[in-house]
Amino acid sequence: MFIGHHREEAKFELSRKSAPELDVREEKTFDKTYVSESVKANLAYMRKRYSVPQSSDVVIRRLTTKSGSDAFIIFFDGMVSNEYIDDNIIKPLLELDGGDEVNKTATTHSQMQPLKDMDKICDEINFGSCALFVDGSDTAYVFDVRGWEHRGISRPENEQSIYGPNEAFAEMLRTNTALVRKIIKTEKLIALGCTVGRESKTRGVLLYINDIANDKLVREAKRRIDAIAADYIISSEQVQMLIEDKTLLLTPQMVATERPDRAARALSEGRCVFILNGSPRALILPSNAFELTHAASDDYLNESFAIMSRVIRFIGMLLSLLLPAIYLAATLYHRELIPTYLLYSISASRENVPFPSLMEMMLMDIAFELIREAGIRMPSPIGPTLSIVGGLILGQAAVSAKIVSPIMIIIIAITGIGSFETADYSLGWTYRIMRQGFIVIAAGFGFFGIAAGIVAYSLYIGSIKTFGIRFLSPPLRIGGRSMVSAIMINKIEKREKRPEFLKTKRVDSEPEISRRWEIKEQRGRK
Repeated sequence: MFIGHHREEAKFELSRKSAPELDVREEKTFDKTYVSESVKANLAYMRKRYSVPQSSDVVIRRLTTKSGSDAFIIFFDGMVSNEYIDDNIIKPLLELDGGDEVNKTATTHSQMQPLKDMDKICDEINFGSCALFVDGSDTAYVFDVRGWEHRGISRPENEQSIYGPNEAFAEMLRTNTALVRKIIKTEKLIALGCTVGRESKTRGVLLYINDIANDKLVREAKRRIDAIAADYIISSEQVQMLIEDKTLLLTPQMVATERPDRAARALSEGRCVFILNGSPRALILPSNAFELTHAASDDYLNESFAIMSRVIRFIGMLLSLLLPAIYLAATLYHRELIPTYLLYSISASRENVPFPSLMEMMLMDIAFELIREAGIRMPSPIGPTLSIVGGLILGQAAVSAKIVSPIMIIIIAITGIGSFETADYSLGWTYRIMRQGFIVIAAGFGFFGIAAGIVAYSLYIGSIKTFGIRFLSPPLRIGGRSMVSAIMINKIEKREKRPEFLKTKRVDSEPEISRRWEIKEQRGRK
């Protein structure tokens, strides 16, 4: 059953044609529980459901209104603002004449919703709301009084940029959506509510611009998120692994960003952005292989500077992926390609090294990875110092002990520097894993093995689709500028079209002539 279901999902194609909405969520068949008019019955139900008094952080405050009606409020201590409850719920409640007057009297708090379904009421309480029950009323009133401690807005850690905004997503869902809405000020920006995790019940939103994003893309993204059947989901990275098309592909299939401006840019192109409560990163979907190499600062640089930056990043990524393999292939199988004096120098430096080149390189690569991981795990004041000092000491000691050659230290150092050029952190893991494979292939088959490995992996990722688009989109075609824009970057006044492979409702992102002052200037001269 699972295999057949997986093959059926693989047929999804992204197009501008509408399609019937699909929903794979299983319908639950259980008896609903509704609010009773008896406050004692509601109190007994809540005590049993929340295991009171075993759960010490559940607060139930019993009250009596002005008319003598019994009432109680229930909330989690530490998840609400006590000041909001005192000033906006308890004080107005003490002046309440009866249950029917709650809508008129207990509304000094800006966000209140009447609910009758106990399951929905409990979901709101679990998310930091306060529920009010009044005797004689078959409706409970839920107040949004969330006030738990959280991290404030800070600078991006992994996507730093000298130019552009320097705000990063935090762990609060509404804070993150507000950061995006602060950039895209339109009512056409839709935030679809989602809940993932059958036990964690973590809330999230799927953002898209209504008159730009493809309807089929929105429905497919929502369908996959709603179909997640796991108990514990608290991060966007877990959601990414559960909704991506190919779970065994080394290359990440979505961009995870911590920058609201990058998320807003993706929304304006017609993509969807998923934000999960408690996660400081947003998922941009769909994404392609080229976008993983783009940096956040590219949009804020002059096209010449941005192109130079991308070229440097491409060189660094290629060196981190292929330089050790090319060195092994050249020294083991293709010595005629190396200049004579350089070959003499390499041979002399390896004269007293007891290990073959493959083992020597693997030892140094593993040592570099150990230093990198140790620097990440160590406390921040010690980590960078440990990485630098450890690398220097280890490299010098290895050369002095004639365990490795000096040229090998240079190769590993350049490879390590190139790995830090990768714009996407997850893509860096891809290159680190693939580098080991290319090293083994080069040691066995030389340049032929390297070429065969590149061709095989390119054909594989070229056949993959993610959310209905080719992973290597846009396609290369004669007369088209899409591929050039994906690899390089257009001038800001030449970014007139949204990506064609997204099949957006509105194709144009700006008029053909966006520098209108030039038109007025030319008319003035005439």
